[in-house]
Amino acid sequence: MPDLKTPALATLLAALLCTPAFALAEDADFSGQMRGLVNSYNSNGTSPLAIANQLAPGLSSKNTQLGVVETELRASGKGINAVATVQGQMNDGGRTQATAWLNELYGSLGDGAWQFSAGKKTIAWDVGYGFRPNDVVAQEKRRSLISTTVIGKPLASLDYFTANTSATLVWVNPGHAATTDIADEQALAARVYHRAGGVDLHGFGRYGQKSGGSLGAATSWVATDEMEIHGSLRFMQKNTGLRMNTDTSLLQRTSPWQNNTQNNVVQAMLGANYTTESQHSFFLEAWWDGTALSGREWQDWNRRNLTLQGSVNYLPQMQQIIGYNLAWQNQALSASGNIRRKNVFARWSWQKNDWQPSLDILWTPEDNGRTITAALGWQGDRISINGGLRMYGGPSKAILAQLPDSKTAYVSATWAF
Repeated sequence: MPDLKTPALATLLAALLCTPAFALAEDADFSGQMRGLVNSYNSNGTSPLAIANQLAPGLSSKNTQLGVVETELRASGKGINAVATVQGQMNDGGRTQATAWLNELYGSLGDGAWQFSAGKKTIAWDVGYGFRPNDVVAQEKRRSLISTTVIGKPLASLDYFTANTSATLVWVNPGHAATTDIADEQALAARVYHRAGGVDLHGFGRYGQKSGGSLGAATSWVATDEMEIHGSLRFMQKNTGLRMNTDTSLLQRTSPWQNNTQNNVVQAMLGANYTTESQHSFFLEAWWDGTALSGREWQDWNRRNLTLQGSVNYLPQMQQIIGYNLAWQNQALSASGNIRRKNVFARWSWQKNDWQPSLDILWTPEDNGRTITAALGWQGDRISINGGLRMYGGPSKAILAQLPDSKTAYVSATWAF
Protein backbone atom coordinates (compact mmCIF):
# COMPACT_ATOMS: atom_id res chain seq x y z
CA MET A 1 0.00 0.00 0.00
CA PRO A 2 1.47 3.43 -0.90
CA ASP A 3 2.42 5.14 2.35
CA LEU A 4 2.31 8.93 2.61
CA LYS A 5 3.07 9.78 6.22
CA THR A 6 0.82 11.90 8.41
CA PRO A 7 2.35 15.38 7.75
CA ALA A 8 1.55 15.00 4.06
CA LEU A 9 -2.11 13.98 4.43
CA ALA A 10 -3.70 17.43 4.47
CA THR A 11 -1.47 18.66 1.66
CA LEU A 12 -2.35 15.69 -0.51
CA LEU A 13 -6.11 16.08 -0.17
CA ALA A 14 -6.03 19.85 -0.51
CA ALA A 15 -4.05 19.55 -3.73
CA LEU A 16 -6.43 16.90 -5.01
CA LEU A 17 -9.75 18.57 -4.29
CA CYS A 18 -8.96 22.27 -4.47
CA THR A 19 -7.29 22.54 -7.86
CA PRO A 20 -8.67 25.26 -10.14
CA ALA A 21 -10.13 22.66 -12.47
CA PHE A 22 -12.37 21.36 -9.70
CA ALA A 23 -13.03 24.64 -7.95
CA LEU A 24 -14.13 26.52 -11.07
CA ALA A 25 -15.97 23.78 -12.93
CA GLU A 26 -19.73 24.27 -12.86
CA ASP A 27 -20.25 20.56 -13.47
CA ALA A 28 -17.77 19.47 -10.79
CA ASP A 29 -18.98 16.49 -8.80
CA PHE A 30 -17.81 15.58 -5.30
CA SER A 31 -18.64 12.41 -3.38
CA GLY A 32 -17.09 9.95 -1.02
CA GLN A 33 -17.56 7.47 1.76
CA MET A 34 -16.41 6.82 5.32
CA ARG A 35 -15.92 3.31 6.61
CA GLY A 36 -15.20 1.75 9.95
CA LEU A 37 -13.84 -1.78 9.95
CA VAL A 38 -12.80 -4.35 12.56
CA ASN A 39 -10.83 -7.46 11.56
CA SER A 40 -10.20 -10.43 13.82
CA TYR A 41 -7.66 -13.16 13.04
CA ASN A 42 -7.25 -16.68 14.47
CA SER A 43 -3.68 -17.90 14.10
CA ASN A 44 -2.99 -21.38 12.78
CA GLY A 45 -0.88 -23.06 15.47
CA THR A 46 0.27 -25.85 13.14
CA SER A 47 1.50 -23.60 10.31
CA PRO A 48 5.23 -23.43 9.49
CA LEU A 49 5.27 -19.79 10.59
CA ALA A 50 3.77 -20.62 14.00
CA ILE A 51 6.33 -23.39 14.55
CA ALA A 52 9.10 -21.00 13.45
CA ASN A 53 7.96 -18.55 16.12
CA GLN A 54 8.17 -21.29 18.74
CA LEU A 55 11.76 -22.02 17.74
CA ALA A 56 12.76 -18.35 17.45
CA PRO A 57 10.39 -16.29 19.65
CA GLY A 58 9.62 -12.85 18.29
CA LEU A 59 10.57 -13.83 14.76
CA SER A 60 7.17 -12.73 13.45
CA SER A 61 4.58 -10.68 15.31
CA LYS A 62 0.93 -11.01 14.28
CA ASN A 63 -2.01 -8.93 15.44
CA THR A 64 -5.20 -10.76 16.34
CA GLN A 65 -7.39 -7.68 15.86
CA LEU A 66 -7.14 -4.61 13.67
CA GLY A 67 -9.40 -1.57 13.63
CA VAL A 68 -9.52 0.63 10.54
CA VAL A 69 -11.20 3.96 9.83
CA GLU A 70 -10.90 5.37 6.33
CA THR A 71 -12.33 8.13 4.19
CA GLU A 72 -12.46 7.91 0.42
CA LEU A 73 -12.96 11.13 -1.55
CA ARG A 74 -13.96 11.38 -5.21
CA ALA A 75 -13.96 14.42 -7.46
CA SER A 76 -14.56 14.89 -11.18
CA GLY A 77 -14.98 17.83 -13.52
CA LYS A 78 -13.64 19.31 -16.75
CA GLY A 79 -12.30 15.93 -17.82
CA ILE A 80 -10.35 15.35 -14.60
CA ASN A 81 -11.15 12.46 -12.26
CA ALA A 82 -9.62 11.81 -8.85
CA VAL A 83 -9.99 9.34 -6.00
CA ALA A 84 -8.00 9.62 -2.76
CA THR A 85 -8.06 7.62 0.47
CA VAL A 86 -7.05 8.54 4.02
CA GLN A 87 -6.76 5.67 6.47
CA GLY A 88 -6.07 5.24 10.16
CA GLN A 89 -5.31 1.89 11.80
CA MET A 90 -5.03 0.63 15.37
CA ASN A 91 -4.06 -2.91 16.31
CA ASP A 92 -4.74 -4.84 19.50
CA GLY A 93 -1.36 -3.72 20.84
CA GLY A 94 -2.48 -0.09 20.76
CA ARG A 95 -0.17 0.91 17.91
CA THR A 96 -1.65 3.44 15.48
CA GLN A 97 -0.72 4.36 11.93
CA ALA A 98 -2.05 6.92 9.46
CA THR A 99 -1.56 6.65 5.71
CA ALA A 100 -2.98 8.24 2.58
CA TRP A 101 -2.75 7.45 -1.09
CA LEU A 102 -4.11 8.37 -4.50
CA ASN A 103 -6.22 5.65 -6.07
CA GLU A 104 -6.70 7.62 -9.28
CA LEU A 105 -5.84 11.03 -10.72
CA TYR A 106 -6.16 11.34 -14.47
CA GLY A 107 -7.42 13.57 -17.24
CA SER A 108 -9.49 12.57 -20.26
CA LEU A 109 -10.39 14.27 -23.51
CA GLY A 110 -12.17 13.01 -26.55
CA ASP A 111 -14.14 13.78 -29.65
CA GLY A 112 -16.80 11.34 -30.75
CA ALA A 113 -15.44 7.84 -31.09
CA TRP A 114 -11.95 8.67 -29.80
CA GLN A 115 -10.84 9.24 -26.22
CA PHE A 116 -7.42 9.85 -24.68
CA SER A 117 -6.59 9.51 -20.97
CA ALA A 118 -3.39 10.06 -19.00
CA GLY A 119 -2.50 9.87 -15.33
CA LYS A 120 -3.04 7.32 -12.59
CA LYS A 121 -6.04 5.23 -13.62
CA THR A 122 -7.67 1.83 -13.10
CA ILE A 123 -8.32 -0.14 -16.29
CA ALA A 124 -9.88 -3.53 -15.52
CA TRP A 125 -10.26 -6.12 -18.27
CA ASP A 126 -11.42 -9.73 -18.69
CA VAL A 127 -14.48 -11.73 -17.64
CA GLY A 128 -15.21 -13.90 -14.62
CA TYR A 129 -15.46 -13.57 -10.86
CA GLY A 130 -12.86 -15.65 -9.03
CA PHE A 131 -9.93 -15.39 -11.47
CA ARG A 132 -9.20 -13.14 -14.45
CA PRO A 133 -6.14 -14.23 -16.45
CA ASN A 134 -6.33 -11.27 -18.86
CA ASP A 135 -6.61 -8.47 -16.30
CA VAL A 136 -3.18 -7.41 -17.53
CA VAL A 137 -3.33 -3.71 -16.60
CA ALA A 138 -5.08 -3.37 -13.23
CA GLN A 139 -3.97 -6.86 -12.06
CA GLU A 140 -6.61 -6.68 -9.31
CA LYS A 141 -6.46 -9.20 -6.50
CA ARG A 142 -9.60 -11.31 -6.71
CA ARG A 143 -11.70 -12.92 -3.95
CA SER A 144 -10.63 -10.42 -1.30
CA LEU A 145 -12.54 -10.84 1.93
CA ILE A 146 -13.24 -7.10 2.05
CA SER A 147 -13.81 -5.12 -1.15
CA THR A 148 -11.67 -2.01 -1.56
CA THR A 149 -11.14 0.54 -4.31
CA VAL A 150 -8.35 -0.57 -6.62
CA ILE A 151 -5.21 1.56 -6.78
CA GLY A 152 -4.64 2.57 -10.39
CA LYS A 153 -1.40 2.60 -12.34
CA PRO A 154 0.42 5.42 -14.14
CA LEU A 155 -0.58 5.14 -17.79
CA ALA A 156 -1.64 6.76 -21.02
CA SER A 157 -4.49 5.19 -23.00
CA LEU A 158 -6.20 5.68 -26.35
CA ASP A 159 -9.72 4.30 -26.90
CA TYR A 160 -11.86 3.94 -30.02
CA PHE A 161 -15.59 3.13 -29.76
CA THR A 162 -18.39 2.20 -32.14
CA ALA A 163 -21.83 0.75 -31.36
CA ASN A 164 -20.58 -2.86 -31.06
CA THR A 165 -16.79 -2.63 -31.18
CA SER A 166 -14.05 -0.96 -29.18
CA ALA A 167 -10.26 -0.97 -29.16
CA THR A 168 -7.87 0.25 -26.46
CA LEU A 169 -4.11 0.80 -26.44
CA VAL A 170 -2.42 1.43 -23.07
CA TRP A 171 1.12 2.48 -22.16
CA VAL A 172 1.52 1.29 -18.56
CA ASN A 173 4.12 2.71 -16.14
CA PRO A 174 5.72 4.95 -18.78
CA GLY A 175 8.28 6.33 -16.31
CA HIS A 176 9.46 2.99 -14.91
CA ALA A 177 12.07 1.98 -17.46
CA ALA A 178 14.68 1.12 -14.81
CA THR A 179 12.47 -0.72 -12.30
CA THR A 180 13.41 -4.21 -11.13
CA ASP A 181 9.87 -4.97 -9.91
CA ILE A 182 7.92 -6.95 -12.51
CA ALA A 183 4.61 -5.64 -11.13
CA ASP A 184 5.72 -2.08 -11.95
CA GLU A 185 7.44 -2.76 -15.26
CA GLN A 186 6.86 -0.59 -18.30
CA ALA A 187 4.50 -2.29 -20.74
CA LEU A 188 2.22 -1.86 -23.73
CA ALA A 189 -1.21 -3.49 -23.52
CA ALA A 190 -4.10 -3.69 -25.98
CA ARG A 191 -7.66 -4.95 -26.01
CA VAL A 192 -10.17 -5.43 -28.82
CA TYR A 193 -13.84 -5.98 -27.99
CA HIS A 194 -16.78 -6.90 -30.22
CA ARG A 195 -20.39 -7.66 -29.34
CA ALA A 196 -22.21 -10.08 -31.64
CA GLY A 197 -25.77 -10.61 -30.47
CA GLY A 198 -25.61 -12.17 -27.03
CA VAL A 199 -21.88 -12.94 -27.24
CA ASP A 200 -19.06 -10.65 -26.08
CA LEU A 201 -15.68 -11.36 -27.68
CA HIS A 202 -12.40 -10.03 -26.26
CA GLY A 203 -8.82 -10.16 -27.53
CA PHE A 204 -5.81 -9.09 -25.44
CA GLY A 205 -2.13 -8.45 -25.94
CA ARG A 206 0.64 -7.25 -23.65
CA TYR A 207 4.37 -6.71 -23.99
CA GLY A 208 6.35 -6.02 -20.82
CA GLN A 209 9.88 -4.67 -20.77
CA LYS A 210 11.02 -7.59 -18.61
CA SER A 211 8.22 -10.18 -18.85
CA GLY A 212 7.98 -10.23 -22.65
CA GLY A 213 4.79 -10.83 -24.59
CA SER A 214 1.45 -12.43 -23.85
CA LEU A 215 -1.70 -13.04 -25.88
CA GLY A 216 -5.18 -13.79 -24.59
CA ALA A 217 -8.81 -14.18 -25.51
CA ALA A 218 -12.07 -14.23 -23.57
CA THR A 219 -15.77 -14.60 -24.25
CA SER A 220 -19.04 -14.16 -22.41
CA TRP A 221 -22.30 -15.59 -23.73
CA VAL A 222 -25.74 -14.74 -22.38
CA ALA A 223 -27.30 -18.13 -23.10
CA THR A 224 -30.71 -17.38 -21.56
CA ASP A 225 -32.29 -14.69 -19.42
CA GLU A 226 -31.02 -16.62 -16.39
CA MET A 227 -27.67 -18.06 -17.50
CA GLU A 228 -24.37 -16.60 -18.64
CA ILE A 229 -21.28 -18.64 -19.63
CA HIS A 230 -17.77 -17.22 -19.81
CA GLY A 231 -14.19 -18.27 -20.38
CA SER A 232 -10.72 -16.76 -20.60
CA LEU A 233 -7.35 -18.00 -21.88
CA ARG A 234 -3.89 -16.42 -21.72
CA PHE A 235 -0.50 -17.53 -23.02
CA MET A 236 2.60 -15.85 -21.56
CA GLN A 237 6.05 -15.90 -23.07
CA LYS A 238 7.65 -15.54 -19.61
CA ASN A 239 6.62 -15.26 -15.98
CA THR A 240 8.80 -14.29 -13.04
CA GLY A 241 7.94 -15.53 -9.55
CA LEU A 242 9.40 -17.01 -6.38
CA ARG A 243 10.87 -20.49 -6.67
CA MET A 244 13.08 -22.61 -4.39
CA ASN A 245 16.76 -22.33 -5.30
CA THR A 246 18.84 -25.35 -6.31
CA ASP A 247 20.92 -25.43 -3.12
CA THR A 248 20.34 -28.81 -1.45
CA SER A 249 21.51 -27.62 1.99
CA LEU A 250 18.85 -27.99 4.67
CA LEU A 251 19.87 -24.88 6.62
CA GLN A 252 20.58 -21.82 4.52
CA ARG A 253 21.90 -18.40 5.52
CA THR A 254 19.46 -16.42 3.38
CA SER A 255 16.01 -17.15 2.04
CA PRO A 256 16.09 -19.97 -0.51
CA TRP A 257 13.04 -18.50 -2.23
CA GLN A 258 14.25 -16.29 -5.07
CA ASN A 259 12.74 -14.88 -8.25
CA ASN A 260 12.98 -17.27 -11.16
CA THR A 261 11.64 -17.16 -14.72
CA GLN A 262 9.24 -19.66 -16.27
CA ASN A 263 8.80 -19.90 -20.02
CA ASN A 264 5.61 -20.60 -21.99
CA VAL A 265 3.05 -20.26 -19.21
CA VAL A 266 -0.71 -20.82 -19.65
CA GLN A 267 -3.64 -19.54 -17.60
CA ALA A 268 -7.25 -20.57 -18.32
CA MET A 269 -10.67 -20.13 -16.72
CA LEU A 270 -14.17 -21.44 -17.53
CA GLY A 271 -17.32 -20.53 -15.63
CA ALA A 272 -21.05 -19.93 -15.56
CA ASN A 273 -23.51 -17.75 -13.67
CA TYR A 274 -27.17 -18.62 -13.10
CA THR A 275 -29.68 -16.20 -11.54
CA THR A 276 -33.25 -17.16 -10.65
CA GLU A 277 -36.34 -14.96 -10.68
CA SER A 278 -36.18 -14.81 -6.89
CA GLN A 279 -32.65 -13.31 -7.14
CA HIS A 280 -30.68 -16.36 -6.08
CA SER A 281 -27.35 -16.22 -7.93
CA PHE A 282 -25.00 -19.18 -8.47
CA PHE A 283 -21.42 -18.95 -9.75
CA LEU A 284 -19.31 -21.94 -10.73
CA GLU A 285 -15.78 -21.51 -12.09
CA ALA A 286 -12.73 -23.70 -12.63
CA TRP A 287 -9.30 -22.45 -13.59
CA TRP A 288 -5.70 -23.39 -14.23
CA ASP A 289 -2.89 -21.03 -13.25
CA GLY A 290 0.48 -22.05 -14.63
CA THR A 291 2.24 -19.30 -12.65
CA ALA A 292 1.58 -21.15 -9.36
CA LEU A 293 4.00 -23.69 -7.92
CA SER A 294 3.66 -27.16 -9.42
CA GLY A 295 2.46 -30.22 -7.53
CA ARG A 296 6.05 -31.49 -7.29
CA GLU A 297 7.25 -28.15 -5.89
CA TRP A 298 4.56 -28.22 -3.19
CA GLN A 299 5.51 -31.82 -2.32
CA ASP A 300 9.11 -30.65 -1.89
CA TRP A 301 7.84 -27.73 0.23
CA ASN A 302 5.94 -30.08 2.55
CA ARG A 303 8.91 -32.43 2.76
CA ARG A 304 11.27 -29.58 3.63
CA ASN A 305 8.90 -28.36 6.37
CA LEU A 306 8.87 -31.80 8.01
CA THR A 307 12.64 -32.21 7.69
CA LEU A 308 13.29 -28.80 9.25
CA GLN A 309 10.96 -29.55 12.16
CA GLY A 310 12.56 -32.96 12.71
CA SER A 311 16.09 -31.52 12.63
CA VAL A 312 15.50 -29.84 16.00
CA ASN A 313 15.86 -33.28 17.62
CA TYR A 314 19.46 -33.76 16.44
CA LEU A 315 20.51 -30.10 16.00
CA PRO A 316 19.12 -28.42 19.13
CA GLN A 317 21.93 -25.86 19.10
CA MET A 318 20.68 -24.66 15.68
CA GLN A 319 17.12 -24.06 16.86
CA GLN A 320 17.07 -20.37 15.93
CA ILE A 321 18.52 -20.98 12.45
CA ILE A 322 15.95 -23.72 11.90
CA GLY A 323 13.25 -21.22 12.90
CA TYR A 324 14.46 -18.72 10.32
CA ASN A 325 14.45 -21.37 7.59
CA LEU A 326 10.91 -22.42 8.51
CA ALA A 327 9.76 -18.80 8.42
CA TRP A 328 11.21 -18.39 4.94
CA GLN A 329 9.01 -21.27 3.80
CA ASN A 330 6.06 -18.90 4.24
CA GLN A 331 7.30 -16.87 1.25
CA ALA A 332 6.17 -19.64 -1.10
CA LEU A 333 2.56 -18.77 -0.28
CA SER A 334 2.92 -15.48 -2.19
CA ALA A 335 4.71 -16.93 -5.22
CA SER A 336 1.58 -16.45 -7.36
CA GLY A 337 -1.92 -15.02 -7.18
CA ASN A 338 -3.16 -18.61 -6.79
CA ILE A 339 -1.57 -21.07 -4.38
CA ARG A 340 -2.35 -24.20 -6.43
CA ARG A 341 -2.55 -24.54 -10.21
CA LYS A 342 -5.94 -26.30 -10.26
CA ASN A 343 -8.84 -24.47 -8.60
CA VAL A 344 -12.63 -24.85 -8.42
CA PHE A 345 -14.77 -22.01 -7.10
CA ALA A 346 -18.49 -22.00 -6.27
CA ARG A 347 -20.55 -19.12 -4.90
CA TRP A 348 -24.18 -18.57 -3.88
CA SER A 349 -25.75 -15.22 -3.06
CA TRP A 350 -29.31 -13.99 -2.61
CA GLN A 351 -30.58 -10.44 -2.95
CA LYS A 352 -33.63 -10.13 -0.67
CA ASN A 353 -34.77 -6.51 -0.41
CA ASP A 354 -31.89 -4.70 1.35
CA TRP A 355 -30.14 -7.88 2.48
CA GLN A 356 -27.62 -10.09 0.70
CA PRO A 357 -26.29 -13.29 2.29
CA SER A 358 -23.56 -15.18 0.42
CA LEU A 359 -21.54 -18.37 0.74
CA ASP A 360 -18.58 -19.47 -1.37
CA ILE A 361 -15.92 -22.13 -1.41
CA LEU A 362 -12.56 -22.34 -3.15
CA TRP A 363 -11.38 -25.95 -3.53
CA THR A 364 -7.92 -27.07 -4.60
CA PRO A 365 -8.41 -30.64 -5.92
CA GLU A 366 -4.68 -31.45 -6.00
CA ASP A 367 -4.55 -31.61 -2.19
CA ASN A 368 -8.22 -31.19 -1.17
CA GLY A 369 -7.59 -27.81 0.47
CA ARG A 370 -10.49 -25.38 0.86
CA THR A 371 -11.38 -21.82 1.72
CA ILE A 372 -14.97 -21.22 2.87
CA THR A 373 -16.40 -17.72 3.15
CA ALA A 374 -19.80 -16.73 4.58
CA ALA A 375 -20.97 -13.11 4.51
CA LEU A 376 -24.06 -11.00 5.15
CA GLY A 377 -24.63 -7.47 3.91
CA TRP A 378 -27.30 -4.82 4.36
CA GLN A 379 -27.60 -1.83 2.00
CA GLY A 380 -29.60 1.28 2.85
CA ASP A 381 -29.82 4.59 1.00
CA ARG A 382 -26.44 5.81 2.26
CA ILE A 383 -25.40 3.34 4.92
CA SER A 384 -24.26 -0.24 4.41
CA ILE A 385 -23.26 -2.83 7.00
CA ASN A 386 -21.33 -5.98 6.18
CA GLY A 387 -19.87 -8.88 8.08
CA GLY A 388 -18.17 -12.10 7.16
CA LEU A 389 -16.08 -15.09 8.18
CA ARG A 390 -13.42 -16.90 6.14
CA MET A 391 -12.05 -20.31 7.17
CA TYR A 392 -9.10 -22.24 5.72
CA GLY A 393 -8.81 -26.00 5.99
CA GLY A 394 -8.21 -29.41 4.49
CA PRO A 395 -5.93 -32.38 5.19
CA SER A 396 -2.73 -31.67 7.12
CA LYS A 397 -0.63 -31.54 3.94
CA ALA A 398 -3.05 -29.26 2.07
CA ILE A 399 -1.39 -25.89 1.52
CA LEU A 400 -4.52 -23.92 2.46
CA ALA A 401 -4.54 -25.76 5.81
CA GLN A 402 -1.01 -24.47 6.52
CA LEU A 403 -1.63 -20.74 6.08
CA PRO A 404 -0.62 -18.49 9.02
CA ASP A 405 -4.30 -17.78 9.81
CA SER A 406 -6.99 -20.43 10.21
CA LYS A 407 -9.91 -17.96 10.37
CA THR A 408 -10.56 -14.31 9.58
CA ALA A 409 -13.69 -12.38 10.56
CA TYR A 410 -14.75 -8.80 9.90
CA VAL A 411 -17.53 -6.29 10.51
CA SER A 412 -17.73 -3.00 8.63
CA ALA A 413 -20.07 -0.01 8.36
CA THR A 414 -19.96 2.47 5.47
CA TRP A 415 -21.59 5.87 5.05
CA ALA A 416 -21.71 7.34 1.54
CA PHE A 417 -21.97 11.10 0.99
